[in-house]
Amino acid sequence: MPLIRINLEKKILTSFLLANCSSIAFDYFVRQKLGGTNMTFHYVLQFPILSPNDYSSRDLRYILPRVLELVYTSWDIKPFADDIWNEADEALKQAIWEQWHENEAVTGGNLWELPDWIEAYPEIETDKTKGIPLPPFKWDGELRALIKAELDAYYARLYGLNRKQLRYILDPADLTEKELNDILDPYEEVSDPLEPNGYNERCSKSTFPGETFRVLKDKEIKLYGEYRTRRLVLEAWNKIQFGG
Repeated sequence: MPLIRINLEKKILTSFLLANCSSIAFDYFVRQKLGGTNMTFHYVLQFPILSPNDYSSRDLRYILPRVLELVYTSWDIKPFADDIWNEADEALKQAIWEQWHENEAVTGGNLWELPDWIEAYPEIETDKTKGIPLPPFKWDGELRALIKAELDAYYARLYGLNRKQLRYILDPADLTEKELNDILDPYEEVSDPLEPNGYNERCSKSTFPGETFRVLKDKEIKLYGEYRTRRLVLEAWNKIQFGG
């Protein structure tokens, strides 16, 4: 198993790499490359990791605050958050502020209360003027699932996928025979893929010989009574596309 070291001077670029490699689209692409359970550098060199030049400033303001919310959930991660904050321009800092306050509105937020043990770690900046002036994001499992889905949908668009192709990645049984035959065409027979009865009916009629994320799907159906990731990702896709 290869060890990949991140040697990026800017932590903002590290955040992009983290988000990219954690996306469900990237997960699917990697699965298609691997010929078994052993991964070598021969495979790694083929992975479709987006270049820093592929991101616009708008992408930056969308992706990075969400990455920060997922990562910066405890004080010991503050040095990473400080680096991001100190590299950010005013527009990005504003986006981070807004992301933090959205978390606060849902969870109640964390207070700026430094833990006693922080004195033993001088690398953790406690001066608000020298690093991020915000305490860690408050952990909330439901909110994290939503943010992950937003990043999954956003990266699917960055990869140039249409909604039908994203539906295929999430669950190929969701597509009709016509949709599968024209997988490169954005045309969809299904007007509302999120309608649960229609989705269940398509899955029951599907004769597609393979699956993509069966373990995830089965686990979520057992836990939540639905394939939650699929629903959240497609809802996020619609929100991004239609600005809702």
